[in-house]
Amino acid sequence: MKKQYFLGLLLVGSLKLSAQCDGRYQTDIFTNVDVSTVQYGSNLDLNSNNVNLDMDIYQPQGDTATIRPLIIFAHGGSFSGGTKADADIVYFATEMAKKGYVCASINYRLAPSPFSLIAEETTVKVVLMAIQDGKAAIRYFRQDAATANVYKIDPDQIFIGGTSAGGILGMNAAYLDSTDTMSPNWQTWSNAIGGLEGNSGNPGYCTIVQGTFGFAGGVADLNWINPTDVPWYGCHAETDNTVKIGYGQPLNGFTPVNLYGSDSVNYRLNQLGIHAAYDRYTGGAHPPFNGSSTIMANNKDSLAAFLYRILDCNPNNLKLAIQKSCSIQSSVNELDANPLVASIYPNPTKNDITVELNKNSDLTNTSIMMLNSIGEVVYNQTAHELVNKINISHLPSGVYFVRVNSNSGNYSQLIVKQ
Repeated sequence: MKKQYFLGLLLVGSLKLSAQCDGRYQTDIFTNVDVSTVQYGSNLDLNSNNVNLDMDIYQPQGDTATIRPLIIFAHGGSFSGGTKADADIVYFATEMAKKGYVCASINYRLAPSPFSLIAEETTVKVVLMAIQDGKAAIRYFRQDAATANVYKIDPDQIFIGGTSAGGILGMNAAYLDSTDTMSPNWQTWSNAIGGLEGNSGNPGYCTIVQGTFGFAGGVADLNWINPTDVPWYGCHAETDNTVKIGYGQPLNGFTPVNLYGSDSVNYRLNQLGIHAAYDRYTGGAHPPFNGSSTIMANNKDSLAAFLYRILDCNPNNLKLAIQKSCSIQSSVNELDANPLVASIYPNPTKNDITVELNKNSDLTNTSIMMLNSIGEVVYNQTAHELVNKINISHLPSGVYFVRVNSNSGNYSQLIVKQ
């Protein structure tokens, strides 16, 4: 498998401790990880059987920090199989805990059998049940933070995602805010099982997350992603037939619903100026790291780099000021359509980039910022004209993020310096 462009290995040659985050979250600072299992909720499956929902919680051994970001992982398995103990999820949760995160790997309700997913109603209900369970896990930790505070997580820094079905769970949990955006049938089926929040446990707590990720994930509707939404990391292989990289039916067309894969999600987020990090591969492996420990390690490094870029302790984080949160929930209706603020080219490049601003840009209030892979600002200037040519020949080869901030909106784009 040949990688077309990458975020993996972003940290090679540039890993160093961050004073702002006390040396955490970019590289391994712990050797061992403690794992405990708890029940975070329960609910009925499609056959009306009660299912106890449990998860494994990974914490860095000997950690004395009193407030830590949380990553919730969901396993793959086409919503009909898999467990919290799947090898890839154990690997990612363990490795991220070594960097200082608290991580959780959740079990969630599954379909009675793979063949039951041939019916659209069953598929929609099963996926929504999984999303409900993911939201119950989010609420479990926010409830703990507000009460016993056993896990010492930061309730304002919770991230959710996973592999394949787990990525679909996490991404849709992050981006689907209301049943009003669903088709009438989907609304009916959602209401029949308890709505978006569901009844899997820990009621009364917010389920908004601060970022999401998917190893070969997707969303049911790109319109669910709006200008106030949260950043995303994804990886995907271009001929994946289990979850299409663009638009199509999962499981080689077996499942009677359509998903927008990582290509489509990446495009949508870039158009809205929301930070997106994306590893795209040739071939059809599902997920991309299937059969390759090297690619799995690259995806782990990419996830770590992505999360560091949106952490609150990073003063150069790429979160938008209007990003929805539990304390501030901006209304999409109050925002403009967020037209494309800038075009940035060429990409890849060797010597310079051109940042071409929207013709209606207010030059007195528009800035151009460029960050390297570990979040350091390498360029930050006020735009002087609509077409800005920036010499970057002096910068080392690697991946950079160009960010345009203006009154009319924000835009960010990954570029590769050769």
